[in-house]
Amino acid sequence: MNRALTSSGEVTETYAVGLLRGMLEIPSPSYQERALADFLAGAMADLGLRTHIDAVGNVVGVVERGAGPTLMLLGHLDTVPGQLPVRCEDGRLHGRGASDMKAGDAVMLSLIETLDADALRFDLAAAFYDAEEGPSEGNGLARVLREMPWLSQARLAIVLEPTDLRIEMGCVGMMNAEVRVAGKPAHSARPWLGVNAVERAAPWLAEITRFPSTPQRVGGVEFHETLQVTTLRAGRTRNVVPDELVANLNYRFPPGRTLEEAGRRLRALVPAEFEFRVVDQAPAGDVCSDLPEVREFVERFRPKVAGKQGWTDVARFTAAGVPAFNYGPGVPEQAHQADEFCPLVNLMPCYQRLARFLSKEGA
Repeated sequence: MNRALTSSGEVTETYAVGLLRGMLEIPSPSYQERALADFLAGAMADLGLRTHIDAVGNVVGVVERGAGPTLMLLGHLDTVPGQLPVRCEDGRLHGRGASDMKAGDAVMLSLIETLDADALRFDLAAAFYDAEEGPSEGNGLARVLREMPWLSQARLAIVLEPTDLRIEMGCVGMMNAEVRVAGKPAHSARPWLGVNAVERAAPWLAEITRFPSTPQRVGGVEFHETLQVTTLRAGRTRNVVPDELVANLNYRFPPGRTLEEAGRRLRALVPAEFEFRVVDQAPAGDVCSDLPEVREFVERFRPKVAGKQGWTDVARFTAAGVPAFNYGPGVPEQAHQADEFCPLVNLMPCYQRLARFLSKEGA
C-alpha cells in the first residue's frame, strides 16, 4: 500500500504535514510563484491528470467523470514577501504562507492525489494561481478564467482560504483610494509664504481615523464595514513647508453594495476640495447559503458559519454567477503575521470533510 494512504484510501496526517512543509520550503512571494507552480504541475502530471498551465505558471488540474456538474477548488500560490524559517513546534507548522494559504493548497493536492474519479459526484477542477495578494487587476485567477471560460459554468466553487474550519460566506468588497491635499511650498523659516498641506489635512485626518467599525448582517451572517488610513506621505525635505499630502484610504464594505455605491460612500467622506482617486477595487462576494449543496455541507459537518471579513476570490465567482464559499484549514488571524503558522490538527478534518462531500458514497 502507498504509505501516504490509510486503509480507507485517505491521506495520512504525516503525509499531509510533510506536503505542507515541502510547500513552505518553496518561496513564492507574489510574482515569483513559478517554482511552486512547477512543483504542483509535476505532481499532477505524475497522476496523469489533464493539466493546463498558462504562460506565468498558473496551474489547473482536472479530474473528470464525464458527467458533470463541475466543482472548483481554488487556492492561490503567492504569499506576502518575507520568507520565514520553517519549523514545527507545539502542534503548529510555522512558515510564510502556512495559513494564507499553503495549508489549503496542501489539502487541495491531497484530495487530487487520493480521490477516485469514478467515486466522485462532480467533475473536479483545482486551480492554483498567482498574484492574489497584489492589486485586483493582476490576480491570476482572472487570466485562468479567460483562458478556460468553461470554469465559469461550475456548479460550485470552494475557496480554501484560511477560515479555521469555519464556513465563511461571501466576502467584503475592497476599495483603495488616494486622497491628495494640496498646499504651497515655502521655506520653513517663512511659513506664512506657503500653505502647509499637513495643517490643511489635519482636521479631516483626525476625523477619518476615528471611522467606526460597523457590523452589518447580510444573508444571516455578519460583516464589518471598515475604513483605515493605511499609508500617508507628505513633504519634500526638512526645511520646506509641505505642498502636498497623500493618504491612502482602505475601505471594506459588505455584500449587497456595488462598487459604484461604495465609491460614492467613500467620496462623501472626503472634503470636496481634496483630490480623490480610486486606485484599486474589487467587488464584495455574495452570500450563497441557499444553494442546496451549501446547505448540505453545513448540515452534514456542522461547521461554524460566519461572514468572510476580508476579500477572496469568492467575489470573482459569484460575480460570474457561480455560487462559492470559503472553507480552509488556515487561521485567518495568522495571515501575514510575523511568525505565521497553521495548527496541524486542522489539516485532516478539512481534507476528510471535503473528501466525503465530493464522493458519491459520502453524499
